Amino acid sequence: MKKLFLIVVMLCVGISEGSAQQSELKQHQVVFGRNRFVEYQPGDLPIVISVPHDGHMRPEIIPDRTFGVTMRDNGTQDIARDIIIEFKRRTGNSPHVIFSHLRRKKLDVNREEFEAAQDNETAGIAWNEYHGFIDSACIRSLQTYGICLLIDLHGQNHPEKRIEIGYCLENEDLTLSDEALNDPLLVEKSSLRSLLRRSTMTHAELVRGSKSIGALFGEHGVRSTPSPSIPAPGSYKFFSGGYTIYRHSVEDTSGVTGMQFELNPELRESGNASATAAMLTDVIIEYMKIHFGRNNTQYIQ
Repeated sequence: MKKLFLIVVMLCVGISEGSAQQSELKQHQVVFGRNRFVEYQPGDLPIVISVPHDGHMRPEIIPDRTFGVTMRDNGTQDIARDIIIEFKRRTGNSPHVIFSHLRRKKLDVNREEFEAAQDNETAGIAWNEYHGFIDSACIRSLQTYGICLLIDLHGQNHPEKRIEIGYCLENEDLTLSDEALNDPLLVEKSSLRSLLRRSTMTHAELVRGSKSIGALFGEHGVRSTPSPSIPAPGSYKFFSGGYTIYRHSVEDTSGVTGMQFELNPELRESGNASATAAMLTDVIIEYMKIHFGRNNTQYIQ
C-alpha cells in the first residue's frame, strides 16, 4: 500500500528546474510538489526533519479552513534551514528536510487528512505530497542505514520556557513511575518503540534518563520536558506529539524512531535562529552516536 501511495505522490510532484526525472529523488536536489506548496530537500543522513507550520502561502484556490488550530510556528523554517547548513559544515552531509509552505489556515499537515485539508482537493494533494516525501526520506534512510530518526519541528507559546519533547505519550503517562512507563502496553504507543528494540536501555531511560534527548538539552543549558530535571510536564499544557509522529513512527512499524520538538518563543526569535540550530545539531549528533551505535554513525564523525 505504501509503495502504491508513493508512486501516486511522485506522479503529482514537479522537480525543481525540471532537470531531474520525476521517478527519482536525487540527493541534494530540491524537490517541490504541485504549485510549490511542499518542498523536500533530500539528504544523505538517516535523519528526517519535518516543518509543518511555518508556511506563508495563502492561495485563493484553497479556501480557509473552518475548524482546527491555525496558529503559525514562526521561526521554525529558518531554524531547519540553518540546521542543514550546520550539518553540512560539521559533517559534510545533511539531513532530509520537508517543508509545508502553506499557511496553516489553508492546510495543517500535522492532522489527519479530513481535518487537515477539509475536503479541498488541492489541499489534499499537498497533504499527500508532504507525507509522501516523509515516507520517501524515511524509506531511503532505513534502506541505506537500517535506522531513521524523524524530528517534527514545532513552536509553542506556553508560559514555561522549555522545549516540549513529544513521544506520543500524554502528560498522565509521564507522571507515572519508571516501572509503569516500562509497561509493554505503554511502550506500544510510544514513538521510541523502534529504538527500544535495539537499545539496552529501558523505555523510561530513553524517555527521561541520563542519556535521553532531554538530558542532552540540559547539558547545553536548555530546559526541556521530559528530562531528568523535569521528568513530567506537571500542570502546564504540553504537546505530546501529533499526527506526523504517530503516523510515521507508531502506526508505521517499519522502524522509524520519532520525536516532536516544541520550541519555546525565545529559541525561535529571529536573532536566535542560528544559535538554536547549532544547539539542535549538537544534540542530534550526540543522540545519534549514543543510541544508534558508532558503527552506524561514522558519517557524522
